[in-house]
Formats: sequence, C-alpha cells, structure tokens
Amino acid sequence: ARAMLSVASRCFRAVSATVPAQPSLRRACVGHTQRVVPQTRRCTVRCHATTSGPGALGMTKVLFVEVGMGADQHGQDATKAAVRACRNAIEFNSIPSIKDIVPGGYDAMKLHIQLGVPHSFLDSVDLEKVKAVFPYGNIVEPVDIGPGGLLAKSGIAIAEMGDTNDDFLIVVASITVGY
Repeated sequence: ARAMLSVASRCFRAVSATVPAQPSLRRACVGHTQRVVPQTRRCTVRCHATTSGPGALGMTKVLFVEVGMGADQHGQDATKAAVRACRNAIEFNSIPSIKDIVPGGYDAMKLHIQLGVPHSFLDSVDLEKVKAVFPYGNIVEPVDIGPGGLLAKSGIAIAEMGDTNDDFLIVVASITVGY
C-alpha cells in the first residue's frame, strides 16, 4: 500500500529544478528513498523530516486529516479524478462543532490540499475546479500536487466516452483541516 501512496504523502522538499529525463533513485530525506520520474513541471514539495507540524502547513493547529481516492476510468481526465478524490475525502464527514473549536468558526478554518497524480498528468489538473469542491474554509496556498496516484489499465477504450486509450487514472488526496 505504501508504494501506491504519493511521494507527496511520505517525504517532500522544495524542488528547484526540472527532474531528469530518466528515472533514477536518490535520497529524498533522512531514511527515505524516492524514485524520480520524468516531468516538466516544477512542484512545491515539503519534507516532513525538516518542516513538520502545523506551521509547515500554514496553520496554528491541525485538527484532523481526511484522505480520499478518485478515478476517471474513461476519458483520462486528471481534474475529474482529483475532484472525485477531494469529494471522497470530505463527503462522509459531519463536523458540527467547527464553529466551537475553531476560533472564528468556519470563516477561519484552513484547508491544506495535497494531491498525488500520475506524473504524466500533473500539468493537466485544473486546481480552481479542485478548490471549488470545498464549501467553506480557506484553502492554504499553494495546493501541493506531486507525482503519485496510479495509472492502471481499464481493459477497454471507448472513443464515445472520450477515451484515447485504456488508461484508468487514479488520484489520491489528503486534506488537512485546522486553523
């Protein structure tokens, strides 16, 4: 299960250059090794080994973390999968006491969004549509998006449904709630 998690959910640090064209292994943070995948996008990444705690997420206090998974079986739409992952993370929760436990209530609640997306689809996620999933709270910028999720095969490509191939796109999301 750990292999399927986004590198974003295990170990991050600021990336200042485009990753090499060929996959290779490198030390990410103390005790972790990450696989570098080809990509053309620069991602903001954090390493929990050096920047942990609520302050690393732009918060004073972390209350809870919600996780979700979203998929697009036909059409290879990373935004649709990311929106579904975020909805999956929050849709089975009811927290009526937020106004009592967060100073300032819903208006002061902060949400940190972290997405693991297959590397070839990183640039295609519309982050404004992802942020629109959340009915209240303030999104902590930037939304962290990094290589992760899963690109599987659906076994069929249906052109009428927008398929260009039989890729089954899966995105994972971690939503941290705090203030």
